[in-house]
Amino acid sequence: MHGLISVLRNGILGVVCFLLAACSAPVWVVKPIDISQAEQRVTADFVVSKSADYRFALLFVQGNTLAEMNSREEIWGTSHKEGIAIPVHLRVLKDGTLVFDGNIVTTGINWGQTFDYQGRRINTAVRLIKTLELSPGKYSVEVGTLGEVQAFRSIESYVEFSYYNPKH
Repeated sequence: MHGLISVLRNGILGVVCFLLAACSAPVWVVKPIDISQAEQRVTADFVVSKSADYRFALLFVQGNTLAEMNSREEIWGTSHKEGIAIPVHLRVLKDGTLVFDGNIVTTGINWGQTFDYQGRRINTAVRLIKTLELSPGKYSVEVGTLGEVQAFRSIESYVEFSYYNPKH
């Protein structure tokens, strides 16, 4: 009888884990990076459960005052002005197989985004690195800076890897 209970418990636990994995939240990873320094690397591992577009982006903290925001806009750019370019390297592996490996020069700001990070509410300007369609699997991603960009020295910055559905 004890063996039957153990088998049933393990079976139920397996089904629950399967359902949780199938209904898991979309991928969203945010990690800090020092954009001003060369050879900075941010890596992440995550599982994609359904085919969709996934976005890789740089996030720049906007600042607290209007003067600070305006001065940073000169550095970042806008949707109509390139701002100071940031060359980065993006590498994406799926189940150990190379999906994308290339250098990208990022410019401008594409939108704004607010998120919670380690107990802080952070308001950011977002610069797209690349959008890729990813199929289900286990992914390893790396974003790295290729050179120094001293204009970003005092700007708190992050890298984001996330599920992207523009229809929502």
